Amino acid sequence: MKHRHMAAAAQLLVEIAGPEPVHIEMSAAGPRKYYDVRRPFTERDAIAHLVGRTTGGATLWHPGGMTRALCYDADTPDDWLFLLEAAWKLACQSYRLLLEESPAGRGGHLWIIFTGLVRGAHAHRHVVQRAPTLQRIKEHWPGEGGQKVRLPGGLYVRPGVRAWCKLYDVQGRLLSADGSGAARVLLDWQTPVEIVPAFPDAQIREETSGLAVLPNTRDDQQNKSALRRNVSGNRSPDQRWQQKYGRYMWFQFTPASLATWYNERTQIEDILPPEKNGMGLASWRSERTASVGLRADGWVDFGASARRTDGKQDGGDSLELTVRITQEAKPEVMRQIARQLVREAREAMESAAWRGEQPPAWVQPFMTKAGWHHYHALRAEAERAATQRGVAGFYPSSACESDQIMRKDDNA
Repeated sequence: MKHRHMAAAAQLLVEIAGPEPVHIEMSAAGPRKYYDVRRPFTERDAIAHLVGRTTGGATLWHPGGMTRALCYDADTPDDWLFLLEAAWKLACQSYRLLLEESPAGRGGHLWIIFTGLVRGAHAHRHVVQRAPTLQRIKEHWPGEGGQKVRLPGGLYVRPGVRAWCKLYDVQGRLLSADGSGAARVLLDWQTPVEIVPAFPDAQIREETSGLAVLPNTRDDQQNKSALRRNVSGNRSPDQRWQQKYGRYMWFQFTPASLATWYNERTQIEDILPPEKNGMGLASWRSERTASVGLRADGWVDFGASARRTDGKQDGGDSLELTVRITQEAKPEVMRQIARQLVREAREAMESAAWRGEQPPAWVQPFMTKAGWHHYHALRAEAERAATQRGVAGFYPSSACESDQIMRKDDNA
């Protein structure tokens, strides 16, 4: 029976890891925590992981944006509390979750393993909707950058540390204390794939976009041209695209309002710190003596080769300076800023809803009807939970009996 469990769990770990051509293994010695193994993660690697010979990690990606598992990483005690809160809320909604405390004492991982492959973007979207505190967790997998994460149930090995990664349920009950125990738990604690709904593609894009970030449609090239015209604020966003996709979005903004938002909150000297002579160094043209004038409302490049075609010195606002420093096309910089705005606006809006407050003043002008609907739905949910909330130690005695949630006080 134990052998069958190990073999089945090894197959499951291979599915969780995904078929990427490179995986990682934890290093018990040396300066690097992980090193690359340039071949896919195999069942032999999975068995070695479960018996403690090696400790593997992977991206969790499958072709077509599919995945078998989600993982969220907390590196601080505060983030660990956010993970616990998210776990309790998700457990109340039929998710089966595993909490894996780090033997290094810095938090741990929240794992959601599905019974089959799911769309990674859809699964992430759904759990964040159900547990908004997951937005505070910076590291999660599968990730856009192809980062790799240590697979569950392995042996944590670092200089001075050698311990099994124990698995717990949301109530803090120990489920496994070694690899053989983890094999059984991984097989038993899986969430049905049917729990993940299919979201419209535009709704998924909203997670990291706004009107300034364009969809991947047949009209994409036309929309990109519209964005390039709109960056200067001379024309409004593409109306056909807005009509088609705007109803799914919680936030909308023009490129001009996006630029204003960025400039108001980004100081010139934070982007380009002054040198000893009080000027900024124009790294984008490899100058050796700083010659960029830094002002509260903008910058001017006084370099001899920094004149524009109209004869004026190069210069501008914080956005223009960011474009110079990153050496990226302006539409791409705008895309990145849009992702930042949406991420911060969503966190602020949802945090306000859970506290029973109005969204911050800076967020409200960006909110759509769909955004206000989402806000009011969250606020109503928070008010219902507030009438039942209670704390029974670090973990609630029953995760769902009364929706007990320990919430971090943002003002502490």
